[in-house]
Parts: sequence; structure tokens; C-alpha cells
Amino acid sequence: MQQLAKILLLTDFSEVSENATWYALKIAGITQATVNILHVVNTPVDWNVISIEKEKLYPETRAEISDAKIKLNSITRRFEDKGIITHPLLVYNLGAENIAEYIKFDEIDLIVMGSHGSKGIMDFSLGSNTQKIIRSVSKPILIVKNAPGRDEIGKMVFASTFGEKQKNAFKKVLGLSALLSAPLDLLYVNTPYNFKETQETDMLFSQFCEGEQKDLCRTNIINANNEIRGIKYFMEKEEIDIFSIATGSKSGLAQFFIPSLTETLINHMEVPVLSIHQKDK
Repeated sequence: MQQLAKILLLTDFSEVSENATWYALKIAGITQATVNILHVVNTPVDWNVISIEKEKLYPETRAEISDAKIKLNSITRRFEDKGIITHPLLVYNLGAENIAEYIKFDEIDLIVMGSHGSKGIMDFSLGSNTQKIIRSVSKPILIVKNAPGRDEIGKMVFASTFGEKQKNAFKKVLGLSALLSAPLDLLYVNTPYNFKETQETDMLFSQFCEGEQKDLCRTNIINANNEIRGIKYFMEKEEIDIFSIATGSKSGLAQFFIPSLTETLINHMEVPVLSIHQKDK
């Protein structure tokens, strides 16, 4: 991620969406990225072709759409007041799979969305499970639950098993950290069932971080009974602002990277989670 030209902010106007908006504003303000703000309204009929006369048959839907336009314009003005080029997008009956297609074919560099934690990924008023977005979209996704703990994005961490397949994701995280001027830590959690000696982890980091990359981030090894415990301990100890992880879709990969673990981490994390699919180019 040498440059960040376009951000997609998904919003349902909830509190967690407001928290996600803060991060989109902050990142776009630093990178001068264009921001598309997408809100979805679920309508009982195809609202794109319905006549104005027939719209009157659905007063509640008309009121919901009117309210959504007002809120969407309000968010748009907040970006424009900071000199950020912004495009509000109000669409109808767009399911999770279709959102994935929209993201796939548009030149989006980063998706920012809210999460309700243990209740699962927010459904954008669609009633469908948008965990499918995490599982299928090959774009970096920043998933936000809480309001920021401070006014700046100070530190980031990339947790990994540091295999060859994670290098592309790492480069994207490293690029974003450079754009945000946020120091990047590399984290390996050493667990009893997959224990590595110091010589092995030294070689792992050496092979993973090549050239200039060695000087741009700090390597860390945490010993813990499982990955979640190790990650939580490190996050609290180092006061990390953004946690990042590579996500895969095949169970044959180390469990660290399957989407279900990413979703578990989102439920446990207080800070935003940056999920990058390993197939993202």
C-alpha cells in the first residue's frame, strides 16, 4: 500500500459506525484519499424503478430514505469541511454478496466498517451476515468497535506466523503504517502446541523482513498458551492503536489466518482490526 487513493466507509448511522467514521476521517485527512460513504436501505419493492405515485404506498420506507439522505449528507459535510473529496452512496436492497462485488470491481484501497463485537459484524440494515465480506473480499478492511482512545493513530502491530504467504499482506500493513507515520511492531505468539526455539524464530524474522523492511519495524515474541491470550497481553502492554492480521480462507493454513479467528479477534479486541486477505495483490 504505497498510496491510499480511495476509502470505502460503510455506515448504518449507529454508534459503532460513528466510531468507524472517526477513523475514516483521520486516515483520509492524512492521506488525502477520496472517500465513498455507502449506506444501504432495504425496501419492500425495487425503489429504483417505482413511480413517485406508488412511493406514496410506502410511507415508512419514504421516511426511512429521507432520514438516511439527511444523515448521509451530514456525514459527507464533515469530510468536505476537512477538504476531503467525498461521494455519498445511498443504495437499495444490496446484499452482503453484492457489497463484496461492489468492492471487488471498484478501485477501493481500504474499507472502513463498524462491528458490534460479540453480536457479529454489523449488517448495515440488510439482515444478512456480513461476515461474508471479511471471508470473501480481497481488500484491506479496517473493522472498528470502539471510539479511539486518543486523538492520533500512534502504533500498529502485525501478528503473523511469518510464512511466505503472509508477505504481501505485511507489505500492505507496512505501507499503511508509513503513510500514517505509525510505528509498526511484528508479533509472533509462541504457543506450546507450535513451539519454536529462539534460533527458529530469529531465522523466521530474518527471512520474512528483507532489505529496508528490517529497519522499519520491531520484532516481538510472546509466549502464551494460545494466540488470543498472547495477542491481548501484547496489545495491552504496548498500547497498540491498530491490530492487523492476514486472513486466509483455507483451513489448511495456520489457524492464525482463517477468517473465523479474525472474527474471534474482532469480538475480543478493543482497538480496530485491520484484516488483509492473503490473495490481495
